[in-house]
Amino acid sequence: MLGLIEHINWDPVIFKVGGPLALRWYGLMYVVAFTIGYYVLRWLQRIGHLRVSVEDCTNIIIVGVIGTFLGGRLGHLFFYQFDEIVLNSMNKPLWDRVVQSLEVWKGGMSMHGGIIGVVSAELIYARIKKLQFWNIGDACVHVVPIGVTTVRFGNFINGELYGRTINDSAGKPITDAAQLPWYAMKFPTDVDSPGYRGLLHAMQDAWFKEHPNADRLPPDWGVLPVKPEIWQQYEPLFYGRYPSQLVQMFFEGFILLLLIWWLRRYCKRPGVLGSLFLIGYAVFRIPAELIRQPDIAVDPAKGAELGATAAFLNAIGMTMGQFLSVLIIIWGAVQLVIFLRPRQSITGGEYPDYSRKLPPFGKAKLPKDAPIGRPGDSAPPDPA
Repeated sequence: MLGLIEHINWDPVIFKVGGPLALRWYGLMYVVAFTIGYYVLRWLQRIGHLRVSVEDCTNIIIVGVIGTFLGGRLGHLFFYQFDEIVLNSMNKPLWDRVVQSLEVWKGGMSMHGGIIGVVSAELIYARIKKLQFWNIGDACVHVVPIGVTTVRFGNFINGELYGRTINDSAGKPITDAAQLPWYAMKFPTDVDSPGYRGLLHAMQDAWFKEHPNADRLPPDWGVLPVKPEIWQQYEPLFYGRYPSQLVQMFFEGFILLLLIWWLRRYCKRPGVLGSLFLIGYAVFRIPAELIRQPDIAVDPAKGAELGATAAFLNAIGMTMGQFLSVLIIIWGAVQLVIFLRPRQSITGGEYPDYSRKLPPFGKAKLPKDAPIGRPGDSAPPDPA
């Protein structure tokens, strides 16, 4: 019964470097995603689907990293902390808000912002290198679901972005494990649970006992990993919740990845696969928001007390993730209409069968004149 299985309870920090710098599981998940992504791009380049050079494959990943972090961070600040950072609802000095914006080690990345950042970065790179942007985009969407899968697992390790509470017939959150459904899970990081404050103090006391010469907790101290004996004492006071990180990891990551690799067989025109990815991600994200706990700063249910952004979301009856996903669907749908309506492709040469219908990581038999670089070029492909 998943409701009785404890959270993974790993220390989010693998090892510390110094100060706020440390290797964390969350950061490692990005490294894993981009490493796998590079080999995916190289395979797509070798079979003639990604029409760029070997050097460009490396650069596309580097540019993607920059776009992911800039877009993800700026997206979080703009979408989820707009009132605090831009409107200054907390009346903080400008410098404090700037420093807060740069404190990336405290978390705060937006998937929707990351998508916008990657698209923008790859568009700039394609323009500079005179490459076909839509072709690069189609290749990149083979990689993004891998990143979603690994990063959502990082969220799970951190005990963040957990789901909504599972309630009884009266609408009250359930704490009794015997009454929870099989898919429920309790998170030691659940600050809203009645047992959290007691758990927090118990963990702090345990830390000071282990460090008798310390007079204060480290700035990056966290409740994870929880000592088993302390968790056993306070677990009955924690709410059962939906494990939304695992749900998103499965549908927005793994299932979407399978769909993209399958749809590649049928997408002849550059840009079509990328458009389908935008729609697919948003379609999976919207229902996931129904079981995911809304971000505390933009919770629509508290629109009257949180500020302008939450009030807007309350008025339209959506979470921020749902609202942004609707915009993503419109974006992808408009592109599909534009790309598929003309009789001939307006986004570059169509993909040949040998680059579309090959099984994942299969070895293609490329024609001698198989193009590489901008669609329509006649130069032979780089050697594998």
